[in-house]
Amino acid sequence: MVTLVDAKYFGNLLRFARRHSRLNSDEVARMFSISVRQLHRYEQGKEVIPCNILQSLFQHGFCLLQCRRATPKHK
Repeated sequence: MVTLVDAKYFGNLLRFARRHSRLNSDEVARMFSISVRQLHRYEQGKEVIPCNILQSLFQHGFCLLQCRRATPKHK
């Protein structure tokens, strides 16, 4: 079985991460040093996301998971 991952898949991942973190497009575009228009093209799957942005996205995600595991749960 072969699983293919395309630009749309990573775009959806980027959009989900942005919304889950409660960041707006301007903040994320500034974080990655790109324009808001370029960010939207990535999120819509119209362009392939460059490796450096994907690497940063995953690195931030894993750091967030480690921080959540280290802090006690609030009720």
